[in-house]
Amino acid sequence: MKEIKKLLILMVILIATSCDTNDDGFYKNIFIDVPNLVTIETQNNYNVGDYLYVSANFYRILNDGALLDVYQSTGGARQFVFSYIIEKKISETEWQVVTVNDNQLDINSGTAQNGSYVYGICEYNETSETYEYNVGFPLLSVGNYRLSFGYNSSSTNSVELRSLSSSKNPIININSLTSNLDGTGYYYFNVN
Repeated sequence: MKEIKKLLILMVILIATSCDTNDDGFYKNIFIDVPNLVTIETQNNYNVGDYLYVSANFYRILNDGALLDVYQSTGGARQFVFSYIIEKKISETEWQVVTVNDNQLDINSGTAQNGSYVYGICEYNETSETYEYNVGFPLLSVGNYRLSFGYNSSSTNSVELRSLSSSKNPIININSLTSNLDGTGYYYFNVN
């Protein structure tokens, strides 16, 4: 009886160690690093009524040490998505998320949805073969503000873009360092 128990325990250990727990491999995730795909269009002074613009315009062929055609690799993904959050300082230690209606956003290219964060969607332009996003967030009141790309991410100095690929095609995750952020992952600005 002891030998059967030992044999069963050994079989369970073998089965448990042979299980694939790598979800990235299962879901066909590809990870690349390409800097400066997303920028905050900064200006020296912001006034009530101005817009804070975030842009992402990148060609379908990217270089992360090797050339990669992200459009072809994703089976023709028409969109890459990312998120960011804008907060207003309400006390010495507290920040409050700023939200507006979607129709208040100044959308020049791409698509955006606003709730507890801005969901930015870079749309593929067939003519230029680029993914494009340029959206202004309205600055409606005086105060101290900050923007970060860390809502769905643990990174403090980069933006994470993800392809919206069909279910049978690989998903490309782009980690893109951006120079507009300070060491804690924020772009601070004031509105007069």
